Amino acid sequence: MEDIKSLVTKHTANEQADKWKNSSPTLSPRHLAIVALIQQTQKRRGLPLIAAGFELQATLKAWDDALQNVPDGQLARAYSRAADNWPWADKAFIPDAVADAYKILLVEDKQRAEADKRNAARRNADTYKCHHCQDIGYQPLFSFRMQRWYASQRPCVCDATPIGQRNATPLEEPEYLRGKLDEWVRVCDLEKHGAPTKAFEQFIAGKE
Repeated sequence: MEDIKSLVTKHTANEQADKWKNSSPTLSPRHLAIVALIQQTQKRRGLPLIAAGFELQATLKAWDDALQNVPDGQLARAYSRAADNWPWADKAFIPDAVADAYKILLVEDKQRAEADKRNAARRNADTYKCHHCQDIGYQPLFSFRMQRWYASQRPCVCDATPIGQRNATPLEEPEYLRGKLDEWVRVCDLEKHGAPTKAFEQFIAGKE
């Protein structure tokens, strides 16, 4: 993961970073990284950088509060995911989008690890009783709403799903597409909004 020092270097000019350090000697490496993201956001919005002072301190406080659950090593990754999916032309970027993106990344990382484990353990599709969810009881689903991709777990139809949660029908083709990590996405959403993760990019490339 990208460390704090490289994050600051990537998103700021050294002269500007030195100015922040000199004007705010107590600024921690994490806060410097968050300031770098704040200024990168200003650039993406076509706005001038925020000068060191009260406005920058207030903005930093808001971002720091919103990102308190995002580890240092995940700041750049979560910001990139949030920024790539943000409708910049429609509304101002908010730090909560970075926190939300981190939650999605956590789910993806967990699903990827589980998929790798399952793929390593199985020899063929007959290994599982339910080929819809691989006996997990839930089907990972990406859905597009409110101008963003969201990851969720949709209860399956099989015995691995609690009775009170079971759906009448599973996610399956042709309405839905299954990615290489056993995640699902509605085909019409994929065609309209693009791939929610890199695991689905191959399907988009095949249609171009």
